[in-house]
Amino acid sequence: MSTPQTIPELLEHAAALWQDRPYLVSRTGNVVSCRSYGQVLELVQQVAGGLIEQGVRPQDRIALLSENRAEWVIVYFSILAAGAVVIPLDALMSLSEVRNIIKESGARTLIVSQKLQTALNESGSSIEGIERTFLLDATALENLSLPRKAGVALPKIDPDNVAVIIFTSGTTGHSKGVVLTHNNLCSNVEGIRSTIHTSQHDNFFMLLPLNHTFSSTVSMLCPLACGASVTLATSYKSRDILDDIRLCGVTLLPGVPQVYENIMAGIKRAVAEAGLAKRVLFNFLYFLSSIYERFGIPAGRLLFRSLRKKAGLDSLWLMISGGAALRTDLNHFFARLGFTLIQGYGLTETSPVLSVNLPHCNRIGSVGPALKGVEIKIANPDKTGIGEICARGPNVMQGYFENPEATAEVLKEGWFYTGDAGYLDRHSYLYITGRLKNVIITGAGKNVYPEEIESRLNASPFILESLVLGVERKRGTGEELYALVVPDKIYVEGEQAAGKAVDLQNEIKRVVDEYNSSVPQYRQIRQWQLREEEFTKTSSRKIKRFLYKNSV
Repeated sequence: MSTPQTIPELLEHAAALWQDRPYLVSRTGNVVSCRSYGQVLELVQQVAGGLIEQGVRPQDRIALLSENRAEWVIVYFSILAAGAVVIPLDALMSLSEVRNIIKESGARTLIVSQKLQTALNESGSSIEGIERTFLLDATALENLSLPRKAGVALPKIDPDNVAVIIFTSGTTGHSKGVVLTHNNLCSNVEGIRSTIHTSQHDNFFMLLPLNHTFSSTVSMLCPLACGASVTLATSYKSRDILDDIRLCGVTLLPGVPQVYENIMAGIKRAVAEAGLAKRVLFNFLYFLSSIYERFGIPAGRLLFRSLRKKAGLDSLWLMISGGAALRTDLNHFFARLGFTLIQGYGLTETSPVLSVNLPHCNRIGSVGPALKGVEIKIANPDKTGIGEICARGPNVMQGYFENPEATAEVLKEGWFYTGDAGYLDRHSYLYITGRLKNVIITGAGKNVYPEEIESRLNASPFILESLVLGVERKRGTGEELYALVVPDKIYVEGEQAAGKAVDLQNEIKRVVDEYNSSVPQYRQIRQWQLREEEFTKTSSRKIKRFLYKNSV
């Protein structure tokens, strides 16, 4: 078989080469269970046949709403094998966001977990446009509660057909859907495989939410290219993560900076709670490793071998960070303990990986050179070489769903303008220096679009306008949300003239609290303040955001 150019071909190719090798690995207590490539392919083809029998047609859009689980993986592949398009939804979204995205996407089929279906039912209103709903719960994969039909002819899929549409958010009804084709995703898998040389002996950890492209591409699709296994995280608890890695033999850990912050904090906490002799030994070895590090000698691999084994992390040979900027002290900490922690860079619009450090040549502070097949340039660089990061390659999205204006803003003459600022060194390693876009990236690697939050706040009659900023977290990397609020003085005076007592602080607090209660934690406003004057604006009445970046 030639190089796979569609996701179903990628799975079929893997099953042909490694039919009996484990693909999906999960743990219940100390019992580890596996599903082979052959078993997964057989089940996918049956579910795809069942969907077709139920009326699903090529390029139909199907919304997938579930927590991470083996069934999510099966359903994802089945939708694509049926020739349809996956609309992956965030399980942490509010119900109003779910409804908005489903409506905007035009999905007519919803596949949902029992837990989230119950929440939808309890909300009391149907979802506009949905004609059929399937539950994906099962006591075992073989009992998957979805229509199944063996022997159904599956459609031939063009590599340029749409595979997934990832929507940024749905709170205002003006979310953007990133349209990715089969070729976009397959080319990114090939680029990653060519850069990070994994094998069938590897075991990827599936910890991050699968509705995010970083997780689905790196943790779910990349293993198919080399016959590796995928271990599904039991939970997000630190103890479960360590047990999963130890008992399942995880070798690669893709994560966001917050994951590594938590692991580092856990190690430091364990050292602090140890006896005096162990603390002294750890600190001496750490100091010794840091000295060797200055001379380019990775002594930590030997010095801390017993610690890694005791922590249950000795099987890990590579940790990959993405989704947000990685603190350099995290890089140095893990390097001194003998781990290889590399940082990459990308966006949903690029399937997502654009660049990643090489395991054998990890430049701390950089996000590495471009993947094979990807070109990166710096547009309009200043005197120091810093400008807007632009990329082109087969992994760049088709565009934003039914939004030609937004597409034209970022796709120009074959180049994708990321909105991020950075520079390339003489070895073509990329460094990120800031963002040109307004998007705020939290410590968990989540993208937050401030305009959508501002629209919600501004709906209150007490608020004239607002500005949501990302401010550095006091602990850890990434940012948290801070809102500047300008009250509508005319409305307030009108209320007071009507004899109503107005406590403006309480009114604004109520608006913020109502907003926070309706969104996931990472999108909540942590701090806010009132300001008397309106924001300075452009001639087109857009707030000059850059004037307020350092005002809080």
